[in-house]
Amino acid sequence: MIVKVIESKRELKEVEPFYVEQLLWGTEAIPKTYGYLGFVLQEGFYLKMVCEEEEPLRTYENVLDPVYRDSAMEAFFQFEPEKGGGGSAIYLNFEVNANGALLAEYGSGRAGRTYFSKEALEEFGCSAAVEKGRWSFELHIPLWILDEVYGPLNMGKGSRFTCNFYKISESKEIEHYAACFPIRSEIPSFHMPEYFGEAVIA
Repeated sequence: MIVKVIESKRELKEVEPFYVEQLLWGTEAIPKTYGYLGFVLQEGFYLKMVCEEEEPLRTYENVLDPVYRDSAMEAFFQFEPEKGGGGSAIYLNFEVNANGALLAEYGSGRAGRTYFSKEALEEFGCSAAVEKGRWSFELHIPLWILDEVYGPLNMGKGSRFTCNFYKISESKEIEHYAACFPIRSEIPSFHMPEYFGEAVIA
């Protein structure tokens, strides 16, 4: 996956989209889901995800609510510090419903994850929009927050990381799971960084 360097958030719509099309764990169909990821040098990542879904389930309204029980889109990232060797087991998850409620955490496994600080949650600037036949969310991931989690990353052109993007609902009436990069596991879980796809800033 190529993550394009952009000058500002306004250029995000010019980025080549990625698609969430890998149906998982018995899912037969999902609404068309795709997104855009761009990188502003010295600043950080901008992400927009779009789902062509009529009347998405959206009961949760607060930060850190379990939005995966609604209709949600998610983005997971894993970075490696430049120094220290051995890589990092820490990965980040950002999960959003159509109300713009954001569940954001980091850690090295599905259990025992750490919530981001109130300051960081505000900096993400998560917002959602519901339009006729579709909904979307936008998110900013500043470099300073990544550096707080990992130590200095010195992200720029040529930097590599891994990621995956998901469409989910755990509500039985509309339960579904899909990913951008395939997850080759019989156990339903998005918390599998070994199946994240490779990305490079270019």
